[in-house]
Amino acid sequence: MIQALIFLHTFFIPVNTEKDSIHTYHINGFAQGTSYHIAYFSKSSIINQNEIDELLSSIDSSLSLYKSYSLINRFNLEHRGIKMDPHFKQVILKSIDISASTNGAFDITCKPAIQLWNAALSLNKIPSRQQIKRVLNYVGYKHLSIKGDSLIKNNPNVQIDCDGIAQGYSVDQIATLLLKNNINDFIIELGGEVFAHGKPQDKNSWYTAVQSSSSQRMLSDAYIIALNNAALTTSGSMNKFIRIGNNYYSHIYNPITGKPIQEKIISVTILANDAITADALDNALMVMGTKTAFEWLKNYPSIGAFIVYENKEGKILTISNPLFDRFLVR
Repeated sequence: MIQALIFLHTFFIPVNTEKDSIHTYHINGFAQGTSYHIAYFSKSSIINQNEIDELLSSIDSSLSLYKSYSLINRFNLEHRGIKMDPHFKQVILKSIDISASTNGAFDITCKPAIQLWNAALSLNKIPSRQQIKRVLNYVGYKHLSIKGDSLIKNNPNVQIDCDGIAQGYSVDQIATLLLKNNINDFIIELGGEVFAHGKPQDKNSWYTAVQSSSSQRMLSDAYIIALNNAALTTSGSMNKFIRIGNNYYSHIYNPITGKPIQEKIISVTILANDAITADALDNALMVMGTKTAFEWLKNYPSIGAFIVYENKEGKILTISNPLFDRFLVR
């Protein structure tokens, strides 16, 4: 998830629950290059920060491009493939599934194209058509196959980047840990990815604010979402571009064309049953563009979407589908 114009702000509401011995517990920390916040209700402090940090560290050892020893970096260096651990396998399976359902709009094999563009843009240049065509020869999820517990690539140049899905997976794994310890009322936020289960004591829902403009007035310029047993994630491109001449190049890339996205979508917020799905789809719908995204959503009634975009006249507009609207408080 790449957070931009839309900011996710969760209201952790302290509640006086002395009468039934239920208390509010908060865990705050730093992991995966960002902060995380957890609030849960329980009779005792069952889960502590060390347990959360150990879980996130184990996920990083599998999926972080910033850890030289990680499985994902080993895979990218291998000519053929590697044996996966459970974290790696779950994310790869989900990634391939979402790639297929979005016709390649989400694709973890886009890393070579991203590297090509990053190198060129750092020199105030853009890649040539020949360079883009060359890297597209080994971009595409169909270059990957799973045999038992091994991930295999059919070309040694195939490389993967799971940053667009791994944080959502991390949020889901924290939720699983809490549920396994019989904690049923909680909210998790990691780098802007949110998952809420149950509800606060004496409240009907957890409440999350989705900001629809660049205004710093978070509460006066926001949509409020009532979140129960669902995830909310955002991907955006506001202030995340490079200008060369009269052209602007987004940091979000289309895996099919091997180029930065062209449509002026500022941000996409996705509501789904789990954070891993929401995290991947907020990127995919940005790549699709507004019209295609809402056609795609008609076939997926369990997915809510809220898109902020710029029209041809330069006006900032928002659009959402019926499922997302049902969670809106205001």
